[in-house]
Amino acid sequence: MTDASMLHELFERDRIRDIVHRYCWAVDRGTLEEVMALFDDECDLLLIPGSRRAGREAVERWYGRYMSHRLECLRHLIHNQVITLDKDRATSKSYFDAVGDLRGESIVVGGFYEDTLRKVDDRWKFSEKIIRVDFMGPLSQGWGGEKIKTKPWWYD
Repeated sequence: MTDASMLHELFERDRIRDIVHRYCWAVDRGTLEEVMALFDDECDLLLIPGSRRAGREAVERWYGRYMSHRLECLRHLIHNQVITLDKDRATSKSYFDAVGDLRGESIVVGGFYEDTLRKVDDRWKFSEKIIRVDFMGPLSQGWGGEKIKTKPWWYD
Protein backbone atom coordinates (compact mmCIF):
# COMPACT_ATOMS: atom_id res chain seq x y z
CA MET A 1 0.00 0.00 0.00
CA THR A 2 1.41 3.39 -0.99
CA ASP A 3 1.48 6.45 1.23
CA ALA A 4 -1.15 8.06 -1.01
CA SER A 5 -3.50 5.08 -0.78
CA MET A 6 -3.06 4.89 3.01
CA LEU A 7 -3.81 8.60 3.30
CA HIS A 8 -6.88 8.19 1.08
CA GLU A 9 -8.15 5.29 3.22
CA LEU A 10 -7.68 7.33 6.42
CA PHE A 11 -9.57 10.22 4.80
CA GLU A 12 -12.48 7.95 3.79
CA ARG A 13 -12.63 6.37 7.25
CA ASP A 14 -12.83 9.82 8.80
CA ARG A 15 -15.65 10.77 6.42
CA ILE A 16 -17.56 7.64 7.50
CA ARG A 17 -17.02 8.48 11.18
CA ASP A 18 -18.33 11.95 10.38
CA ILE A 19 -21.59 10.71 8.83
CA VAL A 20 -22.25 8.50 11.88
CA HIS A 21 -21.63 11.47 14.19
CA ARG A 22 -23.83 13.71 12.03
CA TYR A 23 -26.55 11.06 12.31
CA CYS A 24 -26.37 11.26 16.12
CA TRP A 25 -26.66 15.05 16.09
CA ALA A 26 -29.52 14.94 13.59
CA VAL A 27 -31.63 12.39 15.48
CA ASP A 28 -30.93 14.09 18.83
CA ARG A 29 -31.46 17.72 17.86
CA GLY A 30 -32.04 18.00 14.14
CA THR A 31 -34.81 17.84 11.59
CA LEU A 32 -36.23 15.05 9.46
CA GLU A 33 -34.58 16.65 6.42
CA GLU A 34 -31.17 16.54 8.13
CA VAL A 35 -31.61 12.86 9.00
CA MET A 36 -32.81 11.84 5.54
CA ALA A 37 -29.97 13.75 3.83
CA LEU A 38 -27.67 11.08 5.27
CA PHE A 39 -29.54 8.21 3.56
CA ASP A 40 -29.17 6.91 0.00
CA ASP A 41 -32.22 6.99 -2.27
CA GLU A 42 -32.32 3.20 -1.97
CA CYS A 43 -32.19 2.44 1.75
CA ASP A 44 -33.57 0.17 4.46
CA LEU A 45 -33.88 0.42 8.22
CA LEU A 46 -34.01 -2.61 10.52
CA LEU A 47 -35.01 -2.15 14.16
CA ILE A 48 -34.27 -4.88 16.71
CA PRO A 49 -36.60 -5.29 18.52
CA GLY A 50 -38.93 -4.35 15.73
CA SER A 51 -39.05 -4.93 12.02
CA ARG A 52 -37.61 -3.78 8.68
CA ARG A 53 -38.65 -0.57 6.95
CA ALA A 54 -37.87 -1.21 3.27
CA GLY A 55 -37.37 1.72 0.91
CA ARG A 56 -36.75 5.42 1.41
CA GLU A 57 -40.45 6.27 1.86
CA ALA A 58 -40.83 3.76 4.71
CA VAL A 59 -37.56 4.91 6.32
CA GLU A 60 -38.62 8.56 6.10
CA ARG A 61 -42.04 7.73 7.55
CA TRP A 62 -40.41 5.97 10.51
CA TYR A 63 -38.01 8.86 11.21
CA GLY A 64 -40.88 11.34 10.88
CA ARG A 65 -42.72 9.46 13.58
CA TYR A 66 -39.51 9.14 15.61
CA MET A 67 -39.00 12.92 15.53
CA SER A 68 -42.45 13.46 17.04
CA HIS A 69 -41.77 10.89 19.83
CA ARG A 70 -38.06 11.37 20.57
CA LEU A 71 -36.82 11.77 24.10
CA GLU A 72 -36.29 15.30 25.36
CA CYS A 73 -32.69 16.34 26.04
CA LEU A 74 -31.56 13.27 24.10
CA ARG A 75 -27.83 12.71 23.87
CA HIS A 76 -26.42 9.61 22.36
CA LEU A 77 -22.79 8.69 22.05
CA ILE A 78 -20.96 6.43 19.62
CA HIS A 79 -17.96 4.34 20.59
CA ASN A 80 -15.82 1.33 19.57
CA GLN A 81 -16.52 2.00 15.89
CA VAL A 82 -15.17 -0.55 13.41
CA ILE A 83 -15.10 0.46 9.72
CA THR A 84 -14.53 -1.76 6.70
CA LEU A 85 -13.91 -0.14 3.31
CA ASP A 86 -14.31 -1.63 -0.16
CA LYS A 87 -14.03 1.07 -2.87
CA ASP A 88 -17.45 2.81 -2.93
CA ARG A 89 -19.01 0.58 -0.25
CA ALA A 90 -18.34 0.44 3.48
CA THR A 91 -19.65 -0.99 6.71
CA SER A 92 -19.55 0.59 10.13
CA LYS A 93 -20.35 -1.10 13.43
CA SER A 94 -20.54 0.97 16.59
CA TYR A 95 -21.97 0.81 20.07
CA PHE A 96 -24.27 3.59 21.25
CA ASP A 97 -25.34 4.72 24.69
CA ALA A 98 -28.06 7.31 25.09
CA VAL A 99 -29.73 9.22 27.88
CA GLY A 100 -32.81 11.36 27.72
CA ASP A 101 -36.02 12.48 29.38
CA LEU A 102 -39.27 10.63 28.71
CA ARG A 103 -42.19 12.55 30.23
CA GLY A 104 -40.07 13.62 33.22
CA GLU A 105 -38.30 10.30 33.76
CA SER A 106 -34.58 9.75 33.10
CA ILE A 107 -34.17 7.03 30.45
CA VAL A 108 -31.04 5.09 29.51
CA VAL A 109 -30.68 3.21 26.20
CA GLY A 110 -27.83 1.07 24.92
CA GLY A 111 -27.23 -0.94 21.79
CA PHE A 112 -25.34 -0.90 18.54
CA TYR A 113 -25.56 0.23 14.94
CA GLU A 114 -24.61 -1.88 11.95
CA ASP A 115 -24.45 0.43 8.96
CA THR A 116 -23.91 -0.26 5.29
CA LEU A 117 -22.85 2.81 3.34
CA ARG A 118 -22.49 3.64 -0.32
CA LYS A 119 -20.57 6.47 -1.91
CA VAL A 120 -22.95 8.64 -3.95
CA ASP A 121 -21.57 11.67 -5.84
CA ASP A 122 -18.44 11.49 -3.66
CA ARG A 123 -20.49 11.51 -0.42
CA TRP A 124 -21.05 8.55 1.91
CA LYS A 125 -24.72 7.72 2.56
CA PHE A 126 -26.48 5.01 4.54
CA SER A 127 -27.96 2.29 2.35
CA GLU A 128 -28.92 0.16 5.35
CA LYS A 129 -29.02 0.99 9.04
CA ILE A 130 -29.61 -1.69 11.65
CA ILE A 131 -30.45 -0.34 15.10
CA ARG A 132 -30.16 -2.99 17.80
CA VAL A 133 -31.48 -1.86 21.20
CA ASP A 134 -29.93 -4.09 23.88
CA PHE A 135 -31.49 -2.32 26.85
CA MET A 136 -33.90 0.56 27.43
CA GLY A 137 -35.54 1.74 30.60
CA PRO A 138 -35.62 4.17 33.50
CA LEU A 139 -32.19 5.04 34.88
CA SER A 140 -33.53 4.26 38.37
CA GLN A 141 -34.03 0.61 37.32
CA GLY A 142 -30.62 0.21 35.67
CA TRP A 143 -30.02 -2.21 32.81
CA GLY A 144 -29.84 -5.51 34.67
CA GLY A 145 -32.67 -8.05 34.51
CA GLU A 146 -35.34 -7.47 31.88
CA LYS A 147 -33.59 -5.69 29.03
CA ILE A 148 -36.41 -3.65 27.50
CA LYS A 149 -38.20 -2.16 30.53
CA THR A 150 -39.69 0.76 28.63
CA LYS A 151 -41.22 -0.57 25.42
CA PRO A 152 -40.34 1.76 22.56
CA TRP A 153 -43.26 2.95 20.44
CA TRP A 154 -41.82 1.10 17.42
CA TYR A 155 -41.75 -2.27 19.20
CA ASP A 156 -43.80 -4.78 17.15
